[in-house]
Amino acid sequence: MGPTHVPFAFACGLGYGVAVGMPAVQAFAVGVLATATSAGRFSPDVDQRPGWRRTDRAVPDEALGAGGPMQHRGVTHWWFWPALAWWSLGQVPTGVVGWIPQALVIGWASHLLGDFLFGKDRGIPLGPWFWHVGLGLDTDGALERWRVRPVVLPTAVAVLGLAAVGQLGAVFEMVRRAAA
Repeated sequence: MGPTHVPFAFACGLGYGVAVGMPAVQAFAVGVLATATSAGRFSPDVDQRPGWRRTDRAVPDEALGAGGPMQHRGVTHWWFWPALAWWSLGQVPTGVVGWIPQALVIGWASHLLGDFLFGKDRGIPLGPWFWHVGLGLDTDGALERWRVRPVVLPTAVAVLGLAAVGQLGAVFEMVRRAAA
């Protein structure tokens, strides 16, 4: 799922913006900001960074069972964190910039959804670092590499982009006329 996390986060952020009726520029901005926490050092995959790995080797967290919370797809991949963050955003006034932290949470959550879908024999933890669940589709396998990344995600972004600028209905009408 590695190279797919970023476009997937963009599609999720854009989709959220469209779904809640944000102006097109803001919906696109949500998509862009969501990519910041979807992959790399600011994402759940922080557990693959050198500093995290060094700390994991130094801390005997494996004694807690199930490989320990610091393993890859451990505590940083727990579904509870973005759920708590989203709930927390509803508990404090965020004003006109509330969409910014929402976008960051969407990026993190999109990473977890991607890992739930793709991640052979792993998925994401239901418990803080144990009881992993997921569909187990092959990470970077044929489905992801030849269907999701080059076809599904660009199509989703195009459709959402048209919806964001209010042109989706016009495109459907044009297709209907051409088919008639």
